Formats: sequence, C-alpha cells, structure tokens
Amino acid sequence: MASASYHISNLLEKMTSSDKDFRFMATNDLMTELQKDSIKLDDDSERKVVKMILKLLEDKNGEVQNLAVKCLGPLVSKVKEYQVETIVDTLCTNMLSDKEQLRDISSIGLKTVIGELPPASSGSALAANVCKKITGRLTSAIAKQEDVSVQLEALDIMADMLSRQGGLLVNFHPSILTCLLPQLTSPRLAVRKRTIIALGHLVMSCGNIVFVDLIEHLLSELSKNDSMSTTRTYIQCIAAISRQAGHRIGEYLEKIIPLVVKFCNVDDDELREYCIQAFESFVRRCPKEVYPHVSTIINICLKYLTYDPNYNYDDEDEDENAMDADGGDDDDQGSDDEYSDDDDMSWKVRRAAAKCLDAVVSTRHEMLAEFYKTVSPALISRFKEREENVKADVFHAYLSLLKQTRPVQSWLCDPDAMEQGETPLTMLQSQVPNIVKALHKQMKEKSVKTRQCCFNMLTELVNVLPGALTQHIPVLVPGSSYARSSVVTAVKFTISDHPQPIDPLLKNCIGDFLKTLEDPDLNVRRVALVTFNSAAHNKPSLIRDLLDTVLPHLYNETKVRKELIREVEMGPFKHTVDDGLDIRKAAFECMYTLLDSCLDRLDIFEFLNHVEDGLKDHYDIKMLTFLMLVRLSTLCPSAVLQRLDRLVEPLRATCTTKVKANSVKQEFEKQDELKRSAMRAVAALLTIPEAEKSPLMSEFQSQISSNPELAAIFESIQKDSSSTNLESMDTS
Repeated sequence: MASASYHISNLLEKMTSSDKDFRFMATNDLMTELQKDSIKLDDDSERKVVKMILKLLEDKNGEVQNLAVKCLGPLVSKVKEYQVETIVDTLCTNMLSDKEQLRDISSIGLKTVIGELPPASSGSALAANVCKKITGRLTSAIAKQEDVSVQLEALDIMADMLSRQGGLLVNFHPSILTCLLPQLTSPRLAVRKRTIIALGHLVMSCGNIVFVDLIEHLLSELSKNDSMSTTRTYIQCIAAISRQAGHRIGEYLEKIIPLVVKFCNVDDDELREYCIQAFESFVRRCPKEVYPHVSTIINICLKYLTYDPNYNYDDEDEDENAMDADGGDDDDQGSDDEYSDDDDMSWKVRRAAAKCLDAVVSTRHEMLAEFYKTVSPALISRFKEREENVKADVFHAYLSLLKQTRPVQSWLCDPDAMEQGETPLTMLQSQVPNIVKALHKQMKEKSVKTRQCCFNMLTELVNVLPGALTQHIPVLVPGSSYARSSVVTAVKFTISDHPQPIDPLLKNCIGDFLKTLEDPDLNVRRVALVTFNSAAHNKPSLIRDLLDTVLPHLYNETKVRKELIREVEMGPFKHTVDDGLDIRKAAFECMYTLLDSCLDRLDIFEFLNHVEDGLKDHYDIKMLTFLMLVRLSTLCPSAVLQRLDRLVEPLRATCTTKVKANSVKQEFEKQDELKRSAMRAVAALLTIPEAEKSPLMSEFQSQISSNPELAAIFESIQKDSSSTNLESMDTS
C-alpha cells in the first residue's frame, strides 16, 4: 500500500509540471491506476487526488482537461462518500462559471459521475445523497433565466439524472416539476426542447400526484391557447409524455384528442405536424384508449397526406376536369422552383401524416378490410410525392399494409364480407393494376432510393399475392434501365418449377429481360444473371432457345476485370477489394446450373475454357469450379480427358499452397476447405478411364502419396462414399 501511495504522490507531483506533456502523461498514468481493482487509497491520498483532478479541470490544455474528466468515473467508486460530495459541489459551482470551457467540461464531469453511481435498485445511500445534492443545485440553475447556456447544460444533466436515477428523487419530483414547467414558455426554443426531454424522463418514475399536476397544467394551457408558439410546445410535450409513458396518459385522451383535432384546423404547418405526431404516439402507445378516435385520426391523416398547397401536380392520369392543364410544363417547373425554398413546411405535415398512417395500419389488424377501402387507394395515389423523404414514408406505410395482409387469419375476415368476395386479399388484387401503374412511373426516377422502394414493393406484393404481377410483366419490361434490376428480380419470383398460366407470357418476354445482360450497370447485369439462373434451374424450356445469344454475354461475365479492383486502406494495412466478384460468382453459378439442364446445348470445349479460368480465381469461384469438375467427370468424361493436363495444374497449385504462418485462423480453415474440395475433384477425375495415364496426373498422384497431409485428405475422401452427395448443388 505504501508503494501505491508513493507512486501516486509521484504522479501528483508531475501533474504540477509546467510542461503540458508531463501533465498529460501523469494524468494518463493515474487513470490507469484508478482502473485497477486492487488500488486502495488512504485518506490523505484520496484528498490530494480529488483536489488535483478538480484543479486539472481548469488546465490550460484541452487534452489534459479531457483526461481529468475521464478520471472522475473510476475515482467516484474508489473514494469515500464525502469526497464524492466535494467533487459534485465543485462541479456544480463550475457550471455557473462565466468561463464557457470550464462549464462544458464540468457538465461532462457531472454526467460522468451520475453514470458511475450504482443503479437506483441497489439501494445505495451514495447514489441517493449525490443525486439530492445535484438536484438542489440544478433546479436553481434552471430557474435562473439570465444565462441560457447554463440553463441548457443544467436541463441536460437533469434529464440524464432522471433517466438513470429518477426513482431516488421521488421527494424532489414536485420541486423538479415546479422548476421545469415555466421553461416550456422560455423565449429560447432550445430550452423548451430540453425541458420536454427532461419531463419525458420525469413521467417514467414520478408518482401519480405529480403526473396529474403536469397533465392538468398542459390541458389548461392548451385550452387558453395564449400564443401559437407555446401551443406548439405543449402539443410536443404531450406527444413526448405519450411516447415515454403511454400507459399513464391513456385515461386523459378523451380530453386531449378533441383539443389536438381542433389545432389541426389552425392554419399553421408546424403546429399541424406536431398534432399529427401526437396522434401517431397515441396510436402506438395507447392502443386501447385511442380506439374510439382511430377513424377521426385516419380522416385527418388522409386529408393532410395530399396537403401540398404550393404545388400543382398536374398529372396526366388525373381527371381531365379536375385540373386545368393549360399551364404546360414550363409553368409547372416554375412553381416547383419557386416553392422549393425553406418557407414551404407543408412536406413535414405530409410526412407526419404518412408516418401516422403507417402506425395505424401496423397496429389495428381488425380494420384491415377498412384500410383497403380508404387508406390503400390514398397511399397509392401519393407514390408520386415530390419530396423524396415523404415519398419513402408513403412507400413504407404501404409496405406495412402489405405485411399486415400477409398472415391474414380467418378471424380477420368478416363472414358477410367474404360472401361478397370482399376480403383484404381480393381488394388488394383489384388494386394491383393501380399499384403497377403508379410504380411504373416511379421506376423511371433517377433517385436510387425511390427505385429501391419500388423494388421492395414489388417483392412484398409477390410475397403476399403470388402471381400478382402475372398480367403486368409486359408493362414492367420497358421500365428504363434504372428500373430493370427491380423488375428483373420481381420476374425471378414469378418463375417456379410448376407449370403456370404465366409461362407462355414469360417465354415471350424473357428475351427482353435477358437483354439486360448488356446493361452498362453492373448491378443490373448481376440481377439479370440471378434471374437467368432461376429460369435455367426451374424452367429450362424458357431459355433453351436463347442460349446462342445469351452464352457469349454469360461467359463474358466470368472474366476478372482489373478496372473493378481497388485498394482500400484499413489502418496500416492495404486491402484489395474486387467489385466484380459478385457478378463473376453469379455467372459461374449459371454455368453450374446449365450443366444439369441444358448440357446438350453447350459447346463443352468453350465451356471448359471458362472452367479452367475459374480454377485460378477467388476462393468462392474455385469452390464452384471444383464442383463443376466433379459433375463434368461424370457427364462428359472424354472431353475432360482431352483437357486433363490443363485442368490438373491449377488443382495441384491449390493443394500445394502454403498459408502464411501469421495468418488468421479463418485463412487456415479456408485453405483447408479448398484443398478438400480440390481433392474431391481429383478423385472424380481419376474415375475417368485412362486419366492416370496423363504424365501430369501421375506426377501429382505421387506428390499426394509422398505428402502425409495430402495423403490423409485423399484417403478420407476416397473412403467417404457420401462425397458423391456433394455433386448435387442447388443454386436457385
């Protein structure tokens, strides 16, 4: 213990050095010491360490300050309670300092101390005493409105303390509430915002009396509606309370909702946004109590989903008499530019409406049939939304609706409706043409995000209604090259191994899809190959007659392209990334599938040229080509025999490659897998009559038998009759 005290007093001395580097190193060493479980400080050392750390919080050097504040965490759990109180007192005093940097660092210090206190559940006296001490100082700092930055820091720490230790402060909750409520009318919006966050944490642990006081205060202020600005704040506050303590606010919804509905009609976009966000929180957090109001909420959301007063969509598919389209495109463009400035907040209202509808369709399963009558057509008509963020939320709401429809239980369907053929699925089926029409336009958009949304929608639609796109493939095919990868993937879902009415239609248009193999976009070509593979696997008849045109493009994708290989720096190391690997894998997977389904249409020697290249490629592709050699040895032994020497060489190279000694475990495992797979290919090649007569093969055989590791692998493969099972590989 004496040596520890000596070491620490040594460090404390260095901390007084005029050289900032000495101070930094000594503080860093102290941090290390404090983190050791074994450290025990006597009273004198405790006092000196605490004093020094608090002094370093005012150091001229920012890095030393930052280290000192980090030392507070481990220090709190190593010193006696009265020293912790000294730390807290000093930090609270510093927070009122006129030096901004000292205030900032001290507020970080207080958060660090609060974070290190034992949890409220442990019943620790230390946590309770420290929190009470901090609370008294914070409430007075919050109440003084002279210095906003002090207020903001104090509110931040108050919120932090309430979220971690709120239960310990029950006796203080009334005074905390009294101190927070006036801040909701602060002239500074930042103060109001942080007050709302603190109140959100307060309602999670406060008693009923405090909760009732808070709600009654908000309701009476909302009824007065003194100013638009404070009304906005009170609505935001109610939404925050609902998000944090929905179970408690439910019983007040009867009073709250009519007020919120009333404020939706006030011509103030910011207020409308907050009102609709409040509805969303009620829908998600108070499902039982919100039930009588859901229809009202849906109607408000449907109204504001289309609320775009400064923009005329002028769609060609709108009703001719609904809008006068004489303005032409130029005017339309003009209005777009004119209103795309910061003044137009209507998009936030539309976004809130879309998110609220999302909440409604995700939580009210019993209303699914109703949603398909009202919500579904409204959302489809808004796929054209001009603001990308809002459009993404509209798409997301529709995806939520589709996901709710997928596991439709019989109890969700009203028997009367079923007799009339009006189940959610039949209603969705009748709306598919509108969905396709709306998506078709969106697929031509330049935005990747929008196209991705379209793709997700088509995929989910096919999951919910298999065959939903059957009638619409010809419409979707011409979708520009942007849309192609989405459409092509959607087509993949329509190809199954059972005869279907869609097959003749697919056969007519699959050629159009496969033209995407010439698309300049790498990703579009990759998706086209995946679709081709699906067709070759499930319905070879669709593509047999197209192989003469497709194969040159397919083989072209098996080549390594230098322009797609780049170096990435990861710390001190350089790492090679090959952006072409995925498309090459897709191409080799297609080749593997064609062996089973279209062997008679392949020029096997041309095919073997590309297999040979693959044997020298990346790990994943080597594994695929080894499997191909196993298949080829059975399917066309004489062709393989003619090429044997050229095929054996890369196999031998794989089996004799050594992994660097300092490589990670995965590298050894991958190399081991490769060797085993290569050996299976060798064993398969040796089943071809006369294969062992090849000089290279017999040389390789003797190399195997003279190497104990390779001999053991080879022997286990020959014994393992189950290795033949590995020939069948499903790459659909």
